[in-house]
Parts: sequence; C-alpha cells; structure tokens
Amino acid sequence: MQILRNFLTQGESMKPGKLLIVDDEKSIRDLMQEIFIEEGYVVETAANGTQAQAAWRNTLPDVIFLDVWMPDIDGISLLKDMQNEQVLDHAKVIMMSGHGTIETAIEATKLGAYDFLEKPLSLAKLIVTAERAIEHNRLNQENRQLKLALPEQFLPIGKSKLIIQLRETVERLSKFSMPIFITGESGTGKRHIARALHKTSRRKDSAQIELSSLDFNRLAEADNQTQLSQKLRDAHNGTLVIPNLEQLSLPAQNILMELIQRQSLQAKANTEAIPMDIRIIALAKHDLELTVAQGLFREDLYQRLKVMPIALPALRQHTEDIPELIEYFVNYFVTHEGMEYRHVNVPAQNVLRQYSWPGNLKELKNLIQRLLILGNGDISDEEVKTALAKTEPLDNTLTEIDTSLRLKEAKDRLEGAYLSQLLRETGGNVSETAKRSGIDRTNLYRKLKALGIDPKNPL
Repeated sequence: MQILRNFLTQGESMKPGKLLIVDDEKSIRDLMQEIFIEEGYVVETAANGTQAQAAWRNTLPDVIFLDVWMPDIDGISLLKDMQNEQVLDHAKVIMMSGHGTIETAIEATKLGAYDFLEKPLSLAKLIVTAERAIEHNRLNQENRQLKLALPEQFLPIGKSKLIIQLRETVERLSKFSMPIFITGESGTGKRHIARALHKTSRRKDSAQIELSSLDFNRLAEADNQTQLSQKLRDAHNGTLVIPNLEQLSLPAQNILMELIQRQSLQAKANTEAIPMDIRIIALAKHDLELTVAQGLFREDLYQRLKVMPIALPALRQHTEDIPELIEYFVNYFVTHEGMEYRHVNVPAQNVLRQYSWPGNLKELKNLIQRLLILGNGDISDEEVKTALAKTEPLDNTLTEIDTSLRLKEAKDRLEGAYLSQLLRETGGNVSETAKRSGIDRTNLYRKLKALGIDPKNPL
C-alpha cells in the first residue's frame, strides 16, 4: 500500500497535467488554451495533423483534444496512428466535432478514444472531461505499479464457506506430491486450481506442462512415444496437467499409470526407462464412475487418481462471492490489459448475483471484459441486464431447433450453437475451442467460416 500512498502524495503536488489541443480553427485553440492554462495545465496546440504527430511524440501529453475534421489528416486517421504508436497507453484522446455522426463516435470509441464532444463546446464540460481523463490516467498508473508490486493471485477468490474450504484444500494438498483429480462444470476454474496447486507447492520453480487428452492419445501411439518422453521431460520435477481426462485412450491410460506407479517412462520396448519425477493433475467435467463401469477407463488408474479428488462448485452455488469476483476481474483487465476502470454499482451486482451462470466463472469474466470495453462510467443494472440478454446458454438454443428441418440443417444449427457457446466460454480463443471440441484448428476455422460465426463475436 506504500506505493499507492506515494502516488497519491505525488498526485497532490503535481500540476493537473499536460494537454495537447488539435484543431484547425485558431479561435478554438486559443480559447481552450487560455481556459486550461488558468486551470493549471501545461498546454500545447497543433493546427493540423502533421503538427499533432510531432507534438504527441515530443511532449507525451496526458490528454489530447482532437478535432475530427481537419484539412490534411482527419482525426480518425490520427487516432489510428496513435493506436499503432501506443500513444493510448499513456494518453486519453477526446474527439471533437461540429458535425459528427453516431457512426463516427462509435468508430472513435472502438479505436480507443476516451470521449466524444460535440461543438459548440461547453467550457464547463471541457474542464470536467479533462479532469476525469487525468483521473483515469492516474488510476491506470497506480494499477500498473500495483501490478508490479503485488503477487499474482493463485488461490480461489471469495468468502463463502465453499471457497474457504477450497482454499484450505489447495493449501493442504500443495504440500504433497500425490496425483490430484479435479472435477467441475465447464468454466469453474479447473485449470486455475491446477495452477494454484503447482504455484504453492515445492515444485513452483519447475515447469507446469499441460498436455491435452487428444495430444496425449496421439503421442501415446507406438511411433510417437519418443516425442511423448521428450514432452514429459519438460515436466520433470514439475507438474503435468491433463484436461478432459475422460477422453484419454487406453494406451495413454497405460502410460499414465506407469508414470504414477513407477515415476518413469519407457519410450520403446528395447530402451531403458527414463526416470521422471512428475506430479499429475487430471481434470474432468464430471466423475468417471460411469466411464469406468462401461469399461472405457481403467479402474485401477481411476482409483489412484481419485485418492485426492477436488470437486469445484458451480458459480450458482456461491453467488455471495460475486462482488469479490467482480472486483478481481475488473482489476485484472485494468492492470493486465490496460482497460478503463469502471465501478459496478450495487444494483448491477444484485442482478449478477441473481443470474444462474451456466458458463460459471469464465462467463462472468467474459461479461466483465465486454462491459469494460463497451461503456464508460459506472456499470448500471440496466447495462448488465442488456449484456446478459445477449448471452443465452446453449440449452436454450437447443430448444429452438425446428424438427421440421432436414437433418443437415438441424445439424448445422446444433453445431453452430455448440461452437458459439464454446467460443463465448473461451473468450474467442480458437486454439482453446479446438482443444475442447476435439476439432483440428484448421478444420475449426473452416467450419466457423461455413457457419458464419465470428470467433471474436459469437452471437
């Protein structure tokens, strides 16, 4: 907290900040310059795009007032240049226009503009907007410093009884090296808990390697076992995480059992076994009792893995933790991705606590990200309701399938709903979606294109 106090003390003794005013009308530049100098700002002006480029490169302003329409380079083009030069990492851009359109304002916002003001300019609003932009800069700077000073959050977040017990379990099991079996619905944070177990254990300075069940199956084939041994060597003295354990083939199960029992791997029949000190953490969406009963999974391996099981709760089971989770995700996006801080008011938090969260923590994280990107100021309950209405769960989509459709049309609709839901849960990450769906990434791109699905905006 000393860093935060230092910044607050420093902020009290500093001038309000440096401004750059870019407008081809001299009367507007002079009036704005006079006003802001009286308010204590250091002010630079530019009459065109060329002068603006030189000014922002030389002076590193905190806030840039930028006219949309100028004779040489328009404001939107200049904003794109600022984005490319990473000027927006340290400066807030406020667009100004006497005949702006909604489309122009939206485009400017998408490119990273902080605000959009219409001419004739209100002098009072100019001052207030500049103050708010400076305050956002200060908060972002503090967050960057705090990010450097504070340790990464590994343990589960929340004060509910379920989460307190989960934290205690992780802290207790991290002291040992036996295999761990983590189950939970999609989006409940199985990978996060695996990372917490690794990072709080004596193995934290060694590698944590994730090998999907499909990759494990491929490498477990006779011709590829040398590749598998090379991959597993990276996890020596560390941790091996295997998602979607239920998809593990029998040859892969045999190798996993050998790793657990003998702490070694024999790549080929006539070669010497390679010692491997690896902690196994297996992940699955549900318990494997039925899979074992069907003869699809080795019972002895299942018994070895489930000695220390961890069942993660669905978010709907501990909604009292949502305020703390909101704060964590907001701070995460502000500090790691440079997004603008937005406060989620109490009515909005209550709406989020009453939602069923079929996508669990991942759905909440994705929602917070969208809210930070698409708006300014406090996040209201109405804004949250609108955002939630656009993220219907997969089950609701399935009920809309018309049985009068031909099979191919019905199949396409089902695949579209399934892949859209996966993309929402993975935040548009195609590689992760390919892993979870078992589809080759190249084929997945083709399928998404054929279905008309935008990975970054899956409706």
